[in-house]
Amino acid sequence: MEVTVEAVYENGILRPKKKLNLPEGSKVTLKILPKKVSERTFGIVKMEKDEIDAIIEEIEDEWQA
Repeated sequence: MEVTVEAVYENGILRPKKKLNLPEGSKVTLKILPKKVSERTFGIVKMEKDEIDAIIEEIEDEWQA
């Protein structure tokens, strides 16, 4: 069975956003796909494209460090 579930990483624990239909003690393989900055911030603030590009570049540089 393959399923895609959003999760939040908090205090060292990855918490699924919905209940998983798994027996207790099940072992699974995780594939981590962080959301893009644009997906996480869409519609929050009105900015010019060059300002948004500069913010995205700065954040991506930090992630690569």
